[in-house]
Amino acid sequence: MPEGPEVHREADKIRNAIGDQSPIYLYFYHDHLKPFESDLAGKQVENVEAYGKGLVISFEDDYHIYSHNQLYGKWYIKPAGDYPKTNRELRLEIRTDRKSALLYSASDIDVMDEVSLHEHPYLSKLGPDLLKGVQPETIAERTVDDQFRRKSFASLLLNQGFLSGVGNYLRTEILYDARIHPKKRPMDLSDEAIETFSKSALTITGRSYETGGLTTPDDLSMKLKSEGKKRCDYRHFLFGRDNKPCHICGNIIQKTKMSGRRIYICESCQEK
Repeated sequence: MPEGPEVHREADKIRNAIGDQSPIYLYFYHDHLKPFESDLAGKQVENVEAYGKGLVISFEDDYHIYSHNQLYGKWYIKPAGDYPKTNRELRLEIRTDRKSALLYSASDIDVMDEVSLHEHPYLSKLGPDLLKGVQPETIAERTVDDQFRRKSFASLLLNQGFLSGVGNYLRTEILYDARIHPKKRPMDLSDEAIETFSKSALTITGRSYETGGLTTPDDLSMKLKSEGKKRCDYRHFLFGRDNKPCHICGNIIQKTKMSGRRIYICESCQEK
């Protein structure tokens, strides 16, 4: 499933393709959304914004298309009227004179006004989005909240109400960068460790957005790349690298499952 950085990058490319333009054609796969095809045609796209792992395309006159890619959804940008070669099923098309924004395979799509948008069961419960100017202090404050402080970081970082946009790979990489074992809870950490965690959450998420998916710093990724390493070995510190050595200490990386999802740990760098 795409995480916050990927969805923000999708929002960027959709905004660049159809932002401030008036679509000449719309297509919705779901029957209950068909009436909006004519309602939205000719209405200017005013904004395209990511909300955690969700995305909202806003039109004039208070129309908003909400979508969530879930596991299989994927956006494509193509010249107007063109379609990608894919076995996926088209669920949404927004076509202007020049470009088409095409969403395939997503199951969660709706059209709402602003009031309904703020009351949406997913959007209304989101925590701070790490790619929207959040400060470390805001993250630190959430770790002392009674609804979060007693939960393990392994479960906490999959809770979109804690920090939105974080998923499987960001969870592993943030905790490694902060040198925190996934079984630990916020209440187990010192103020200094919480500060480190808060900064790591912003650094790793921001780096992934800026680089298109890399969570390792430039000096390390460039070094590994120059040594002939494949992208799968220099993209992340730990994620997807089970049974391989940690880039920092050389200890063998372990893969396990916590809160129902795979997670990777360096037991040397992330002591219990």
